Amino acid sequence: MKLAIGLVLAVCVGVFCRIFTIPLPGPPAIMGAVMAIAMASGYTVTDYMFSRRQAASSVHAKAPAVHPGDAK
Repeated sequence: MKLAIGLVLAVCVGVFCRIFTIPLPGPPAIMGAVMAIAMASGYTVTDYMFSRRQAASSVHAKAPAVHPGDAK
């Protein structure tokens, strides 16, 4: 869902800049573009890792404790 919202927002910004002849808010040099992609990828991967870690810890926190002597 986040990816779809990001893509729609990016297209809207591009269309807005094109209609009103505003320069695109991106770096003109290839090195700047590579740095922007690297930063965005870093944020995305970090968000993914933290959300997975949080989901995994919440699953383990809610799981009931099972002891070997409890089986009937």
